[in-house]
Amino acid sequence: MRTVTPELGTWHEAEIAAFEQHDAQVMPAPKQALFIGSSSIRMWNTLERDMAPVPVLNRGFGGSKTPEVLAVFVRIVRPYEPSIIVYYCGDNDLGTINTDSESAAMGYIQFDRLARATWPDVQSIYIPIKPSLARWSNWDAMKRANEIVQHYCEMTDGAFYADTVTPTLVADGTPDPSIFLGDGLHLNEHGYDIWTGVIRPMVLEAWSRVDHD
Repeated sequence: MRTVTPELGTWHEAEIAAFEQHDAQVMPAPKQALFIGSSSIRMWNTLERDMAPVPVLNRGFGGSKTPEVLAVFVRIVRPYEPSIIVYYCGDNDLGTINTDSESAAMGYIQFDRLARATWPDVQSIYIPIKPSLARWSNWDAMKRANEIVQHYCEMTDGAFYADTVTPTLVADGTPDPSIFLGDGLHLNEHGYDIWTGVIRPMVLEAWSRVDHD
């Protein structure tokens, strides 16, 4: 498979710098569950409650693509020494007419391999690119990227694929309109409740496996 070049868009710099400034004042405790990715992570306002009692750190930044999340590894991943990483990105990679599923998948796979090279025992959970009303026309490309990552997770110790797709589809296989905000793209409270039902048990299970000392 091809490799993805890490690249941070200038318009994200303020968000990343704000995280760094916050960390300079109060550095988060190590070995938490780090949630990182695009706006679906950033907008998860009930994350701490939903994952309790596991301590979590939200480092989502809106509009991000997989090369950008890879690019900030040194700045807002490595300093936290997370024991668990929950990742959601790729939605914006394939958000329009782009159908390069392989690159979207490799953006995550390279990120996960970098995390494993840094912390061999890290537990990682991949949230697949979500089917949405706004981007349904490109779902085939998104689904293919998810399948590539799912295969990677099946072949990689400590890497897990969270099937948040199935419970967000209705009987005819299309996205459930009731789980989205008015833009048809971002999740509402009901949508996050569905995600929590899938992801929370996986985070708790991962937390039981990691060394907290």
